[in-house]
Amino acid sequence: MPIARHLSLITLDGVKDLIARGVDFTCRYELVGGTGDGKPLFQCIYTAGDEELLLVASKVQKHGPKVRQFALWPGLVNHHTAFGDGRPVSLDLDIRNAPGCDSGPDGDRS
Repeated sequence: MPIARHLSLITLDGVKDLIARGVDFTCRYELVGGTGDGKPLFQCIYTAGDEELLLVASKVQKHGPKVRQFALWPGLVNHHTAFGDGRPVSLDLDIRNAPGCDSGPDGDRS
């Protein structure tokens, strides 16, 4: 079961602002699930100071902001190259480890 956390939200324009102002930040990618064909999906969390910021789409949907999710290639790789913190990325690619995923040891859903 995922742990409840309080995160602030940030858009891509907000990330660009952090970069333009020279604010020190880190970013990490959390596995949140998989696509229909078993490819992992990630969300991006930026940390600036003691604040954690969840990357959301710039346009607000009917029910609020939509969390941006990235497939590994080309989405996450391109995003990290353009808007990352400069550190190499290390990822868990096993969607069986995603929150709410009920998979057996061989990867088949039980």
